[in-house]
Amino acid sequence: MTRVRGESVAPGVAVGQVRLRGFAAESTGRRIAADEVETELNRLREALQRSRAQIDEIKQKQSGSLGEAELRIFDAHLAYLGDAMFTTEIESQVMQERLSVREAVQAVFAKYDRIFQLVESDMLRRRASDLRDVATRLLRNLEGDDARGVAPPTGPYILAASKLTTADMFNLDNEKVEGIVAEEGGMSSHAAILARGMGIPTVTGIRDLPQLLRDGDLVVLDASAGELVTAPDDTTLAEATITAQRWKTTKAQAPTPSDLARHQTRDGTAVELLGSCGSAGEADLVRTFGMEGIGVFRTELQFLIDKSRPSEEALVSSYQQVIASQHGRPVAFRLLDVMAATLEVGQRNQERNPALGQRGVRGLLASQDLLRMQLRAILRAAASADGIAVLVPFVTGTADLQRVKSALLEERVALKKARIACAADILLAPIVEVPAAAMSLAALLNDADFAVVSVDDLQAYLMAADRDNAAVRSYHEMVHPAVFETLARMAKDAERRDKRLVLFGESAADPSRVPFYLGVGYRSFSIAPVRLRGVLRVMARYSIDECRRIAARILEAPRTLDVQKVLVNLDVQ
Repeated sequence: MTRVRGESVAPGVAVGQVRLRGFAAESTGRRIAADEVETELNRLREALQRSRAQIDEIKQKQSGSLGEAELRIFDAHLAYLGDAMFTTEIESQVMQERLSVREAVQAVFAKYDRIFQLVESDMLRRRASDLRDVATRLLRNLEGDDARGVAPPTGPYILAASKLTTADMFNLDNEKVEGIVAEEGGMSSHAAILARGMGIPTVTGIRDLPQLLRDGDLVVLDASAGELVTAPDDTTLAEATITAQRWKTTKAQAPTPSDLARHQTRDGTAVELLGSCGSAGEADLVRTFGMEGIGVFRTELQFLIDKSRPSEEALVSSYQQVIASQHGRPVAFRLLDVMAATLEVGQRNQERNPALGQRGVRGLLASQDLLRMQLRAILRAAASADGIAVLVPFVTGTADLQRVKSALLEERVALKKARIACAADILLAPIVEVPAAAMSLAALLNDADFAVVSVDDLQAYLMAADRDNAAVRSYHEMVHPAVFETLARMAKDAERRDKRLVLFGESAADPSRVPFYLGVGYRSFSIAPVRLRGVLRVMARYSIDECRRIAARILEAPRTLDVQKVLVNLDVQ
């Protein structure tokens, strides 16, 4: 029995036989004969037609379980399959370069994949993920399920794939997929969003799967722990089977009051644990896990899945669905981060450094129609709800917040004059990610109901290190004393003004840092549902007094090495 660790993308436990997908042979370089060209082109047309039919059927089958925004991901895939530019380029590779249609598809999509990966835009990188999904589906239909001569499992199975793609998740018998393990694929990809929305336990980041697994192997996938167990012994298998069945039963049930009672430290100090999500499916997970509402709902998905801007009515419908999913619990909508979506914001030219350009509130203030449409949609969606908040990203000072507040008040007045139902009161909070905002938090809180601290982004700017740049990742991950001092100072500023401060981001759920956060005074966290178990484990281990002592030792540490020593010695298992 072997246990292999990866990254948890969607929680849950699954048991089943392995089905390897996406490990196609490399290009052979063989050129086809002239009389084979027409046959290859016909294969392409048939694969395109089959792929479109499959996506249409998948949309129909999943219409009852996925939200509107998630279903529209498939519309983006259909658009690529119908794009004459891509089809013509594949045909050209077959006719002029005499490549087989399979190798032509690989060559064309590899070229666009390289182009998209070189750009700064997160939106284009996500488009690259969609393109990979489309290419994968085409290749599957060209190769056929029996290409390797291995009969597919007859019952539920664990999908083991090279990349986490919707093509391998969704086939015409996709209801048999119990869990997914992949070598590559991140938390924010469309495939990951859909996996969480459908409740499919998913783990990525486990390398060399073909060497680790064979078709038909029986495995246990504990996606909540980010763990794959190969060749499980009888005891492990029996326990996992019971847990997997319990997961299937409980994931659809509403939380009980006892679930919420768990959110406290060892000595009974209450801690608010909210969910971070970006789709209706993930919002359902927040409720399923018994979290106390949505602390940060990222609104970019609807703008990323279509080439055109969504309508106000579409936004209202989507936001109403998210609010309804929480059964009266609070929901905080983060306004669109325009840099991430690369939308028109009043300037046509590509910015040299978009991370320090017109992103967040800057882009929204430069595109007032977009800002006001989002504000109106939230106001309308929250007409009969309480505890709804608007989060303003990339704030640097009070002027940013005041301009959004003015726009919010003006849109509420306009909706009331037009006799359109809207919320009587909406909370407003800045997202603190820029050092200037951290240093002037006290002033910001005078104009805000509360504030959200984006730990990862704040650390990136404090350390001048992009967390997605491998060359400087060590700087971003560095436990620098300045980061902890800044977080402690903000907690004091919020306490003096009796304002709530919500800690948000991947680092907010880091088990080694949670005692520090609690020790300096943070009592609200917005984390991915998949990280909830780890945070609860730490909270059960420590009392607030112990956390305060840990925080004091960290704040007294003069060097990164000294901070690291304190964290390493913590018991967070």
